[in-house]
Amino acid sequence: MTANFGTELRQLLAKLSGFSIDATDYVSYFVNDCGERLVFVQRQGEGSATLLHSDLGWEPRPVDGPTTTMAEAAPEEMKQMLKNVSVDGGLLSIPMCGSTILSLDEAKWLEACYSASAPLRAGDDA
Repeated sequence: MTANFGTELRQLLAKLSGFSIDATDYVSYFVNDCGERLVFVQRQGEGSATLLHSDLGWEPRPVDGPTTTMAEAAPEEMKQMLKNVSVDGGLLSIPMCGSTILSLDEAKWLEACYSASAPLRAGDDA
């Protein structure tokens, strides 16, 4: 391992995702059980973080808070439909980040990233 491992890792993840990553950014990398790659980036002083997901074409997705579920995010009419088409309303418990559907493992990883990067966010009283 080289002395500049953090720098090299950031450069590799930036090249992989096509997203600019600075030396002062909080960065985390995750590979899910399907081999899809995810990158979390929190810039110092910004109120939102960014989620990059290989299965979503690396399109930057804002992370404005902890993950939610479909029960919390879906409009009322969709909640009723999801409740009707799933056993015991199970679809309502699917984790989400904004409009991005996550696996349970992805959501746990994202929660850990969001929590760990709280001191870097602007106006966050962590």
